[in-house]
Amino acid sequence: MPKAKQYVDQSMSSVQTTVNTLQQALSSAEKQDNKNKIQEAINSLNSAQQQLSQYQD
Repeated sequence: MPKAKQYVDQSMSSVQTTVNTLQQALSSAEKQDNKNKIQEAINSLNSAQQQLSQYQD
């Protein structure tokens, strides 16, 4: 059975993929309000990734 750290690492990879996709959405969004929403989501995901990077097994 996988250790929790493996799940954390997998989650971090998924978060990074999502951030990359949202950055593409940010560059193609036209309305400033939508750009702000996407940027807030990116910031939140970066924060989550930072917290997960401190995970100790």
